[in-house]
Amino acid sequence: MFIFQTVLFALALSLDGFGVGLSYGMRKITIPKLPFLIICTSSAIAITLSMLIGNTLASIIPYEIACYLGSLLLIIIGTWLLIQNIIINIIPDNRIYKLQIKSLGLIIKILKEPVVADMDSSGSIDVKEALFLGTALAMDALGAGFAAAMAGYSPIFTPLFVAAAKFTLVSLGLFLGRAFTFEKMQNQISLLPGGLIILLGLKNFIYF
Repeated sequence: MFIFQTVLFALALSLDGFGVGLSYGMRKITIPKLPFLIICTSSAIAITLSMLIGNTLASIIPYEIACYLGSLLLIIIGTWLLIQNIIINIIPDNRIYKLQIKSLGLIIKILKEPVVADMDSSGSIDVKEALFLGTALAMDALGAGFAAAMAGYSPIFTPLFVAAAKFTLVSLGLFLGRAFTFEKMQNQISLLPGGLIILLGLKNFIYF
């Protein structure tokens, strides 16, 4: 059962990759092997680091309290992801770059419209562009990994499942995006990760 929860958690953190794949597939943007590897492992690296911190904190406080706190944090993070994606979907493009930190503004713009990561409009994602895209996709994993570690998720299997899910969903998105058109589907997909993480947090909190 816990493996099933880990798989759902990994899918929740990787659904944004499916949206990216759809966007690139529809626009015929290609991702070479090395940039693809960077994109697919970015969230796994971020979640590994955050889970190490979460495990350290969980070892200091009683196990049951750590699990309840982790579950509560998952609910809070899932709620924030829902709010964040709703806000990103309604922010006008001309307001994004008014943020004081230009690199952060770029990351938010990439989350809003993945095609922006192709900065040179070459139709292909290079290593530098993959690093920006990978960073944007890994932002959610930082807080979620910390909460998942405290809730008792495996720090070994969770990052592996996240990397595998990201690889699978980005690939699937690229394939479907080239074959079909899903313009309206992207905004709906962006709301799913937060909802899934909230459900996992509630399940752990109520039935632990």
